[in-house]
Amino acid sequence: MTVTTTTLAASLGLGALLIGPAPLHVSAQAPTPSVAIFDGKTLSGWHKPQDVPADYRGGKWDVIDGTLVGDQDPPGMGGFLVTDKIYRDFIIEFDINLDEPADSGVFLRMGEDGKNHQLTLDNDHNKKFGDVYLSWGRGTVHEAPEGKRHFRQGDWNAVKIQIQGEPARIQFWLNGVAITDFQHTAEATSGVPKEGRIGLQIHDGADNSYGKVRYRNIRVTEL
Repeated sequence: MTVTTTTLAASLGLGALLIGPAPLHVSAQAPTPSVAIFDGKTLSGWHKPQDVPADYRGGKWDVIDGTLVGDQDPPGMGGFLVTDKIYRDFIIEFDINLDEPADSGVFLRMGEDGKNHQLTLDNDHNKKFGDVYLSWGRGTVHEAPEGKRHFRQGDWNAVKIQIQGEPARIQFWLNGVAITDFQHTAEATSGVPKEGRIGLQIHDGADNSYGKVRYRNIRVTEL
């Protein structure tokens, strides 16, 4: 069929009207980048808390070959190393290597008195990896019996922990495997700060049988 010049022009005009101007593109907000909170050389940005119960003010932390190493000090006495900065909703990722036996954990939203959400990293006889424990509070509120199956003894293990919301939802991945997804209730989280420091633990042990805990590549993404 022959298309006249007038019809073609009308067709093109209609097409232009249908197409219209290109839509305005609105960029999505860029995600917050992760930030290294351990420089691999010093303890800058970290300190030992002194307002926790007296029995938990021990332990020593050294930087050795780019690794943060925790040990009992004096023998049998443990303690914490906490961030100077306060956090609320965040993801923390790191590598961990634990002697056997050794007992550690990551303390989320840790208050000045020590109250917190603890994510257990216990490489002692209990082998608890991924329990949620409220220190100086309700104790264990969630158990993760599958965690120990995915921990590699004598090797580095990749850990990812996310805490978000209030009441808090806590998630934990070990070596890429989802282990914990726990949603607090207002009652369960009562008395725990809504924001606080990130704490690393070297546990006490009266017989001084626990070995060292090692952390590296510690990064935080604020949500």
